[in-house]
Amino acid sequence: MAVKLFLMRAALLVACAVCTAVHAQTDARNTLMAERAFEGAQWIMATKAARAVAQMGARAAQGDGPLALLIRQKQQLEADLTRARSQYAAQDAGINRQQLEILDQTLLDMDAEIRAQFPGYAEFANPKPIGYAALRAQLAPNEGLVMFLSAPFATYVWAVSHQGQAWHRADITAAQLSERIRLLRQDLDPTAPVRAAVALSAPEPPRGPNFDDAQAHALFADLLAPVMSALADADHLFVVKDGALAGLPLAVLQTEPPGAASPPAWLIRRFALTTLPAVSSLGSIRAASRMAKESSQTARFVGFGNPDFRGDFPADPAALSRAIPPSDAGQTTLTDALRRLSPLPGTARELRDIAALFPVGQAAIFTGADATETAVKSAELGQATIISFATHGLITGDIKGLAEPALALSPPDTASTLDDGLLTASEASELKLNADWVILSACNTAAGDGTPGGEGLSGLARAFLFAGARAILVSHWPVRDDVAAILTQSTLARLQVDPAMGKSQALRHAMLELIDRPRDQTRDSGLSHPSAWAPFVLVGDGGAAR
Repeated sequence: MAVKLFLMRAALLVACAVCTAVHAQTDARNTLMAERAFEGAQWIMATKAARAVAQMGARAAQGDGPLALLIRQKQQLEADLTRARSQYAAQDAGINRQQLEILDQTLLDMDAEIRAQFPGYAEFANPKPIGYAALRAQLAPNEGLVMFLSAPFATYVWAVSHQGQAWHRADITAAQLSERIRLLRQDLDPTAPVRAAVALSAPEPPRGPNFDDAQAHALFADLLAPVMSALADADHLFVVKDGALAGLPLAVLQTEPPGAASPPAWLIRRFALTTLPAVSSLGSIRAASRMAKESSQTARFVGFGNPDFRGDFPADPAALSRAIPPSDAGQTTLTDALRRLSPLPGTARELRDIAALFPVGQAAIFTGADATETAVKSAELGQATIISFATHGLITGDIKGLAEPALALSPPDTASTLDDGLLTASEASELKLNADWVILSACNTAAGDGTPGGEGLSGLARAFLFAGARAILVSHWPVRDDVAAILTQSTLARLQVDPAMGKSQALRHAMLELIDRPRDQTRDSGLSHPSAWAPFVLVGDGGAAR
């Protein structure tokens, strides 16, 4: 597999080089080569998240039929095998090589059964790259798509819409791009109550001009400006990106140089933005959304938040402090560690405000001691159209023994396999969802590690796509408790008034309202800083109903 991937990447880079060489020749030849490179890049950028979306679409297309059941069983087996391999690699006495071989063979047998009974499934679940014409057929007239590929010696950008297409080679190496994004991200680390392994007691102090506006514009000028001609009539942009770019929400880029626009010309003023795991994901997600629309699913909300955490806020509200001091990490149990996480009382209000948007009897919220892993696994989540987790998001290493991303819930008195207080990514992937939207109102639920060729979405994001969510709201860095409540409630309220607006446009308007809020309506001038409003990104089906 590694050799195949290397050869595919090499072939793609050759195609991009040829495309650059013929740029001065006929437009037709240049367009053809750019399209071939566009298709080749899709092979290279195929990710676990993209496969999760494709399988979700395949399940949805089959409804409750026998293929849907087999797909669910196969996905459960894949999750079991992944967990078993991790246990085996960690030399866990509970798993041995023979058990791994049995699981491997069972999975092979199930694949063979699916191929024999449903020969068309493989094509649906593992979609091939698509060209410009096929992509346009999936886009609305006001939509465009931009794809970025970060290569060792250059960065490539493609843009497609109904108005045309454009291609650009930026002389920015993967290492250079990573460093530029790292510097921008330094200015986006919040110093306010956050949903991570930390929390503070007071709003962030007013900020000075500590965001690099020049760099935010330079990135736009280097990457997006050369392809904007193809996006002239679009106001909703789907984004596919890899490498370091996967860790930066494009909303913080600026379309004008510093000082040329007041307030700053953030890209979010020009476009509503939706992240896709892959170009092919658009068709899979929209197929699933059409199936859900035809089924006339009743709007229902289920939310989990304000778990029973008992940690103390740090005495110094200007500095972040881990809820679990490193000196204690080796002596504390997992449940003790969870209890010492900082409380998030604002999340209860956030969930109540969202629940108030639904008819009586069509919303259920679990807070405090009721916000448990057991409650998540026993709730009828398959009937919910919107699901929200308003809690701490944890990544590997935040708590001793945590080997994968997880959402923190109320810790049980005694930990068990069913409930240890953590809904891990692998456990989330086993949920059976049919949700229009899953809101992960927690920190760092969006990006992967940002390395070239690495996954562009976290394990949590992939897990909920895999489980059946058609769209997820995730965040790139720790989220302010107050801002998360404002953005989520405002976005959903706008959608309720105008469902045709679409999720991404509703989120865009909620962000702009926060950015442009008059100073006399808030004591917190930091709300206009991108660290406050920009962490959230929408992944999946962000368009208007079609």
